Amino acid sequence: MPASIELASLLLLLVGIGLAFSDIRLSGWVLGWILLSGALLVQWFRSVLSYSLERGGAGAELYQAADEWMGLGFSLLIVASMYMMREVLARHSMAEERLRVISAAAQDAVVMMDNKGKIAFWNDAGQRIFGHTGEEARGKKLHELIIPAQHRTEFERNFIDFRRTGKGPVIGSTLELAGLRKDGVEIVVEVSISGVSIDSKWHAICIFRDVTERKRAEKATALVDATARSIDGADSPSAAVREVIRVICQTQKWDCGRFLRADEAAGVLRLDEYWSTADGAIEKCLSGAHGVTYAPGEGMAGKVWRSGQPLWIPDISKDARALTAIFKAESGVRGAFVFPVTAAGKTIGVFAFNSRELREPDTQQMAAFQAIGSQVGGYLQRRRGDVA
Repeated sequence: MPASIELASLLLLLVGIGLAFSDIRLSGWVLGWILLSGALLVQWFRSVLSYSLERGGAGAELYQAADEWMGLGFSLLIVASMYMMREVLARHSMAEERLRVISAAAQDAVVMMDNKGKIAFWNDAGQRIFGHTGEEARGKKLHELIIPAQHRTEFERNFIDFRRTGKGPVIGSTLELAGLRKDGVEIVVEVSISGVSIDSKWHAICIFRDVTERKRAEKATALVDATARSIDGADSPSAAVREVIRVICQTQKWDCGRFLRADEAAGVLRLDEYWSTADGAIEKCLSGAHGVTYAPGEGMAGKVWRSGQPLWIPDISKDARALTAIFKAESGVRGAFVFPVTAAGKTIGVFAFNSRELREPDTQQMAAFQAIGSQVGGYLQRRRGDVA
């Protein structure tokens, strides 16, 4: 046996003995390698003893007894080291299997991140929430896969501290943050993060819950409450309607909004009130819309007036139902949403909102807007005759 191996084995064995009497916890892998080094050292002693016998430095009986005992020790150390390593593998396999079985039934995404920040485990719910399969996710850096770009630096900074100490400002707590789906859509998730030491390296177990719909519902409820307060605090029906439009635009990020009142005598909808952000092109379109009317079924407003149902178009430049809209392509307006204002089961007008951005239909917003339409309709009916 080369001298370098002898010295390495002896050094490793001495280190192992020292650690055995210390408070330091050793992983199964380390113990296995220490036992294996002890076996190699015993084998080296057998070689020394054999060499001594050949040179006449040891008696045959002493050699035979020592060789048998060292042979037994060698075998025991080899078996012990293999057993220790096998147990480590078995524990890891069992732990992963338990995690897989438990997390398979979970509605929340269960993700384990190794000491390098890479995904080591990803359950089925992870695919349902984020869109990535387990094969796609494993081995990827968690923050690069499901965290929006603007939040990645902070996430990675917190992880650097965690990988050294197993502690951090988010460990053991539940927090709300933005998540990123495979299709590029941002969602809102609640995540609980805990640390676990595996082979003396800190791993993070993250449990993600998609709360996007819940947050939308909360925002929708808050919007209905805000518009109710706007109506209660208004001096006149005109002021109330303008304030409702402003609140909706500013909280829901629409660039402008209009209220079109039903003129029963003329059989058309007429622009009554509007509000917009400080946008010259949009303000110009709105100021020139005072003479524009909509007959039942004409344009988005007319269709909503006739049907009594809300209508949401993501891009008015590509939808024939919005061809009579006051916002032409050059205005840059894309998204549009119109919903009825009702009183006593009758549509007495419509609210119309527009944005420069494409706006996909939001069911929570639509439900809230219908409630707002009933609020405003009831208010206007009570104040009939006072509308400007």
